[in-house]
Amino acid sequence: MHWNRIMATVVTAGAVAAVSVGTSALAAPASRQLGLFRTWHAAQVAAGFPLIRPTKTFGLKRNGRIVVTRCVTKPTKDKHPRRLVIARYGSTPRAQLMLSQNNTGAPCGSIGDVTSLGTVTVHGVKAKLSGLCGRAHLPPCSAKNIFLFLTWAKHHIFYVASSFGRSRGTLIAFAKGTVPVH
Repeated sequence: MHWNRIMATVVTAGAVAAVSVGTSALAAPASRQLGLFRTWHAAQVAAGFPLIRPTKTFGLKRNGRIVVTRCVTKPTKDKHPRRLVIARYGSTPRAQLMLSQNNTGAPCGSIGDVTSLGTVTVHGVKAKLSGLCGRAHLPPCSAKNIFLFLTWAKHHIFYVASSFGRSRGTLIAFAKGTVPVH
């Protein structure tokens, strides 16, 4: 029961975040704006930095538009806007994939207390695989229905590929199958 409440909270928080940044960009011109975007190219123009997009989503369709919002981090000395771009795939709480990327070179927030599950190479750099599992009131890390996170940084861009209800191999293939947006 506790796990279901965690899942509901995460899904609800994602939906609230997407709605809260949404309406201002629906009719916005293609410039560095915050909001929701139909295409990866439009999201890239709005974000103001190079994005990657998945080529394989393992049967999951994109769930809504691509979100471009502010990355909440400690203040930096540069004057570039800190942006966070999020795309979610899968419309049920049983199977989801998500790709987020920001131009700070570090996480925009904390995932929480996760269990390290190893490292893999994604696009020539080391990526950390972790899971929300193996701790008190959480399922074991061998369970299928856990949140998995794959994080890496390259060229001052920080990436998070995450999943729920998908295997480690699927999440890794999702991340490795990303390509630059043109």
